[in-house]
Amino acid sequence: MKDIKKMRKLKNMTQQQLAEKANISLRQLVRIEKKECYPSLETQILIYKALNISNTEIVKYIIDNYIL
Repeated sequence: MKDIKKMRKLKNMTQQQLAEKANISLRQLVRIEKKECYPSLETQILIYKALNISNTEIVKYIIDNYIL
């Protein structure tokens, strides 16, 4: 998947909007976008769902990055 900041901008969302929709703190999202920290799989899924990424794409991402 593309980087979260790029996906957020493609969806015309502010950081605040995405953080609220994903139910994470704004500070956490800022740090993720700046690549100062790497989110847990659970947080990644919350963000991708908030960005309306399809479940199929999320599952594919998990398989490609965590299972194989």
